[in-house]
Amino acid sequence: MLWAVAEAIQRHANKRLVYHVHSVDRAEYELGREPNQWLAHSHAQEAAIAAADRLIALSQDERDLLIHYYPECRARVRVIGNGIDDSTPAQAAVHKPRDTQTPLVLYSGRLVERKGIRELLAAIPSVLQVAPATNFVLAGGPPGISGADLKRQWLPTELAAYSGRIHFTGWLTPDQVAAWYRRADVLVVPSRYEPFGMVVLEGMLHGLPIVAANVGGPAEILQHQHTGLLFPPMDVGSLSRQLIRLVTSAGLRHQIGLRAANQARAQWLWPQIVEQMRQVYEEIAPSSPVPSTVLQAS
Repeated sequence: MLWAVAEAIQRHANKRLVYHVHSVDRAEYELGREPNQWLAHSHAQEAAIAAADRLIALSQDERDLLIHYYPECRARVRVIGNGIDDSTPAQAAVHKPRDTQTPLVLYSGRLVERKGIRELLAAIPSVLQVAPATNFVLAGGPPGISGADLKRQWLPTELAAYSGRIHFTGWLTPDQVAAWYRRADVLVVPSRYEPFGMVVLEGMLHGLPIVAANVGGPAEILQHQHTGLLFPPMDVGSLSRQLIRLVTSAGLRHQIGLRAANQARAQWLWPQIVEQMRQVYEEIAPSSPVPSTVLQAS
């Protein structure tokens, strides 16, 4: 969406361009089954992909998608995921006592079709039949729309009997989202298409066990049965079974969450990721030695 600005900078300043591709618009529509307006952006994205000196894809799967849609970009694509900042509250959340009697399953993110909201809602009755004390929170939504309005929009009538266990928050600030991570017991990421999934890193950082669709970033970040539980995308039955495994076992939640927290800090903090990005930028713009006068002044 910012391509017109980047194109003008590239044209007038004669600078090399690195494009961090956070999703492929055509995949949003075809794999995520989003409405047609996503295709309106694909023309600008195609121009940006054609003009970029390097493309940074967030996962191997996303690299493959880029090459599938735009074969001419193969030699210019590099794979580097996003990073995350650690925090004292997130560290404390890893070891805090959690509620073993009424587990809270959190969804955090945009409420759009490709995020798998329909599949998550369809899985809830099966989970509640086995673990009726479970609560579900869907955190996020467009600004200006209340949680009650979102619930009316998204919750099908056949789930009315379970509405007391399903809470929509509406739009939240980053601090409010972080508070839900600290309260939650399980994070669910049911996306049909997910280039990376920052929510996966956010959940891991807080020591949450994650149930995620086996696609894109989540499939590459999480190790099934070790730092998370994966299920085939759009498979409601498998999603239900993996959620039931976690909500019925506090011990399993703790084991997977602790391993996930350790993995996030070992691999995904920004210092490691920025160094990888720097190497890509230096492929097209090698750095020059810093003058000694600058070193002395600093």
